[in-house]
Amino acid sequence: MKHVLNEILLNMDLSGIRRFSEEANQVEGVVRLTIGEPMFDTPQNIKQAAIDALIANDTHYPFAQGLLSLRKACCEFEKKTQDLDYVPSEVIITQGATGGLFTAINTICQPMDEVIILLPSFTIYKPIVEFADAIPVLIDISEDDFQINEQKLRNVITSKTKAIIVNSPNNPSGISLSRQSNDILEKIVVEHDLYVLCDDVYNQLIFEDTDFLVRRKSIRENIIYIQSFSKPYAMTGWRIGYVMADQPVATQIAKVQSYGTSGVPPFVQQAAIAALSTDVTEMLDQYKSNMVQVSELLTSRGIPFVKPQGAFYLLVDISQCNMDSWTFARKLLHTEKVAVIPGEVFGAQMDRYVRTSLATDIKISLPAFDRIADFIRNNRQTVEETA
Repeated sequence: MKHVLNEILLNMDLSGIRRFSEEANQVEGVVRLTIGEPMFDTPQNIKQAAIDALIANDTHYPFAQGLLSLRKACCEFEKKTQDLDYVPSEVIITQGATGGLFTAINTICQPMDEVIILLPSFTIYKPIVEFADAIPVLIDISEDDFQINEQKLRNVITSKTKAIIVNSPNNPSGISLSRQSNDILEKIVVEHDLYVLCDDVYNQLIFEDTDFLVRRKSIRENIIYIQSFSKPYAMTGWRIGYVMADQPVATQIAKVQSYGTSGVPPFVQQAAIAALSTDVTEMLDQYKSNMVQVSELLTSRGIPFVKPQGAFYLLVDISQCNMDSWTFARKLLHTEKVAVIPGEVFGAQMDRYVRTSLATDIKISLPAFDRIADFIRNNRQTVEETA
């Protein structure tokens, strides 16, 4: 038969992160500094909660919006940690932050609406917007120290602008938006009555005090808050997160969740309840220690990089090597057996960087960063000799 498929999908590439990771999987003995996979296993108390739920036969169809007990726990947790005021009916339990973003964007967007994406950005934002038949509008903030330039932002706003996606601390840069940047966003969101999707999945993994836009009470009705259990609790494979939004929006997001997935397995939700009372300080301390050790190594070797303020990624500047990020990453993979992610996958302007992960055991990753430094130095010398 003649297959007539969704043109949006046909014009869409697979994630560059996944594509390069698959290439790396073909190389034996490679050190992977690619996907943001926590170096820790899920804490035992969280796993035990899931086991107990399975033994208790908590395996039947869930309520699509999520267990009331978990939604209550989310409200209590966010009130305690962020001073956010939500009630359980304003919470939707989703398949990770990805599921949350998908349901939220498909709830608020109509065909040809515009959604502003700040670059560099995680690779799923643009495809999700396109799946909603909306238009992604890309604005590069890397040239402004990864902060908001008010005039540049105003220049891309039109009558069709519906929302802005904010990710802080950012993947891939690890940079958090400053108070000044959030002041600008707050002002513009109010002026143009826009939604702002706060993808704050790394907000427990911060290395210094951070200002979070989601705390701005004046735009509570405009905020759609996206959260995940994956990163802070080492639960990447559990696929569970949540969305918080003002009641009229939350009611409609719950419909999308209901029709799209029928909900998250109840025993997974029981594990999530246990996660919310789990102390992640040890994990955060290790990620911060990894960041400090890698930063000191790169500084001592004269390798430029973007120092992260949170999350567990670090951008290494490769511009002195006179090659694009894909060429650099592939050559590094096959000569040094170190896998990193080409910066270009996070936006064309990021081609001068490669993204590395700080979530790998430092005993393994630190020698790999030393090899990266050697690789950059050797290729820099070659360029200088040729010039």
